[in-house]
Amino acid sequence: MGCGGLLAKYPDDTAVAVMAAMDDVRVKEFGVAREILGYDTYECFDLPDRYLGIDMARLVGMLDGLFRRWQPAEIYLPFPSMHQDHTAVYEAGIRSARLSMHVDHWFPPMLLVYDVSAYDVNLYPSDLRFNVFESLSEDQIRKKAQALQAYGSQLPAGPHPANEVISIAQALGASRRLQYAEQYAMVRQVRS
Repeated sequence: MGCGGLLAKYPDDTAVAVMAAMDDVRVKEFGVAREILGYDTYECFDLPDRYLGIDMARLVGMLDGLFRRWQPAEIYLPFPSMHQDHTAVYEAGIRSARLSMHVDHWFPPMLLVYDVSAYDVNLYPSDLRFNVFESLSEDQIRKKAQALQAYGSQLPAGPHPANEVISIAQALGASRRLQYAEQYAMVRQVRS
């Protein structure tokens, strides 16, 4: 939900880390969504769903290794919301993106947090503010919506933000003089 438009916009410059294990249904849904969005590079860690934060040192170490291998210029983490796995990945990602004393540690120059608009209550105190807006085309937002619909086993019925991706992106874009947009919170930007 958070950065599917960005994935559709830059599929050749994108690498995705899937932290939680997927059952057979979700593996198929992931494959369909990945194909719709058009990116090829990904890694699945197969950690226990709903329990990603149980061993934070291991999670940070896994992300350290991934960042060292991929050396991304930009990292996008989920907003630390009501979902315990989103909060665990956010915390581990922030720790992994740290400046370290180890010479082989990767320090990503740009760190952003993406919005997961399915949760309207914030139990995690932070000073994150959505202050970066990615302009999306109609094709990119439609791909995002189609990719989200590919996760049929996860989608709620009836009125829900997951079922209103296009209208949310349109409203967010209109308030920034764009056709469609996604929003991000800038945590760090190092420009050289």
